[in-house]
Amino acid sequence: MAGVASITRTGGPGATRYYREGGRGAGPRRRQGRVHAEGEGVEETGPSCGREEERCVVRTGRRATALVGTAAAVTALVTSPSRAVQVTEEDLAVTNTVYFDVGLCPTATNQNRTLGAKNIFCTEKDLEYLGRIEIGLYGNLVPVTVKNFVQAVEEGVFDQTIVHKVLRGQYILAGKPGARKYGEVEMPETISRENGDLISSKAFALQAGLRPGTVSLYLQDDKSEREMERRNLANLEFAITTGPGPAPDLNDRSVVLGTVTKGFDVISEIAEVPTFQPNKNLKSFNKFAALLGDDRANNARGIWGKPRKAVIFIGTGQVKMQDAVAGEESGPMPMP
Repeated sequence: MAGVASITRTGGPGATRYYREGGRGAGPRRRQGRVHAEGEGVEETGPSCGREEERCVVRTGRRATALVGTAAAVTALVTSPSRAVQVTEEDLAVTNTVYFDVGLCPTATNQNRTLGAKNIFCTEKDLEYLGRIEIGLYGNLVPVTVKNFVQAVEEGVFDQTIVHKVLRGQYILAGKPGARKYGEVEMPETISRENGDLISSKAFALQAGLRPGTVSLYLQDDKSEREMERRNLANLEFAITTGPGPAPDLNDRSVVLGTVTKGFDVISEIAEVPTFQPNKNLKSFNKFAALLGDDRANNARGIWGKPRKAVIFIGTGQVKMQDAVAGEESGPMPMP
């Protein structure tokens, strides 16, 4: 981007990146002035905002405040250390535990399905049972998110839906909104369309991509959010980190809602399912098309990481707390 300089303030995971647009003197410069917090925004004052006729935009998490000053976009993926939200042990206490029974089809779709079949996947006799995943949920940290998630599980919203993306070494995605026939989630009217957690700074205090076994609500990109609003769908899409490496892509687009407590071996098996992957030339061509603004480039990337064998949630439910504690597996997800 011509005429844009980037200045990064060091200081751990809360580092803030500054962008200054345009014209003369757009190179890196030392930050001046002071920063202080007001609610969810960050206010910048002093000479660091430059001339009065310029414009400064300061972003913290997913909310933005427009200020007088330089044409800058300051984006913090996590809160600054100086104003970090404190997450307590009580916030990370498991309030609910849910389970997902997982099956694997020999192919992505059933080519021999009959007309009028309920879904496009294999029949029960061809399904391989992989095992059960149990997830402990942080109802004190994100109460609305957990309430919606538990309600969806109890109403069978995730039953017969699929894991639609596997990024090997990072994470898997499930719960994509759409048509049930294609293994996607259809939101019932009984579940609220509003989620107040998404405007809470505490909801974004944890980074979702750091530790294997972390479960997070996956926040769509802008295009997907518009599509969800058009179809009146609430978001229940979620990610589970698999390791061994971090998944930095999740840190700015997901809200941690829990952790895997049982079934790490099942997660590992899902992570090894073969997926659709483009070759090097196709990736380069796609990147070039995206730079030109071709929407087809984004659509093509949608199938990257799609499993070549359908991974299906054949049953879901809530685990009684005493049973969850008795059967809990200790320690993080093992590294492959």
